[in-house]
Amino acid sequence: MKRKKQSLLWEVSFAGHSAKSYVFGTMHVKSKRVFSAFDQITSYIDQCDAFCLEIDAAETGSPEMQHLLMLPAEQSLQNLLKPKEYTRLDRILTQLKGPSILHLSRLRPMHLINMLSSLIMVEETELILDMSLYEYAQQQDKRTFGIETKEEHLHILSSIESEIEIRQLRAIIHNFPAFKKQHHRIMEDYIHGRIDKLYLQGKKSLGKWRKMLLKDRNIKMATRLNKLAKQETVFCAIGAGHLYGKFGVLRLLKLHGAVVKPIKLEFV
Repeated sequence: MKRKKQSLLWEVSFAGHSAKSYVFGTMHVKSKRVFSAFDQITSYIDQCDAFCLEIDAAETGSPEMQHLLMLPAEQSLQNLLKPKEYTRLDRILTQLKGPSILHLSRLRPMHLINMLSSLIMVEETELILDMSLYEYAQQQDKRTFGIETKEEHLHILSSIESEIEIRQLRAIIHNFPAFKKQHHRIMEDYIHGRIDKLYLQGKKSLGKWRKMLLKDRNIKMATRLNKLAKQETVFCAIGAGHLYGKFGVLRLLKLHGAVVKPIKLEFV
């Protein structure tokens, strides 16, 4: 994809339908740099009837979802990690000014990894970008929903093998400087709208989860958005790594007959 056609925000339209919808590649961060384009992004939400995330934010706090964020009752980080790994993780969390490891002992490794990623990106705002956009849409009385269902997310969470999660967490603990450097690169790629690099990085990090977490979900999201955008105008905010690629949402929308056009965002 040519650099001039790289963007986080895309207009989506269909022949025979005058209304325009939008797809935005979001990121779970609390960085002021990312929020510097907030007003520009929300101006496109204003033009739509509805707003959606990957999953309805109102359902992320459900007991079923919260249960799958935690390790089984008989497990804890302390007995999954070696003593030196546990101590090193404690130092990493302290260095990042994160919560005490004692409060995270039952958290699943994959969600602890997400927390480390967020802390590395610097937390400067109260809410992550996704939730801030969701709250804005609700304040504007937009219909809000998830392009995927809670049940689909529960199935994904329950399908991921814990051994792989633990292996990934251990690799990060043993080479945290590289993990940190990688995330600084991701932030720069995000600010510059380099969705090809964001996709490649995400694809690489997912390993054997790639089909389940990228390809299958992209096909599902594009199919649903194709139908929705012909019924009402929708602003759809999904992870930026879902946009690009052979089975990326943008290409799949084009295969459905959509015309997609990049919209340049101005970050400070």
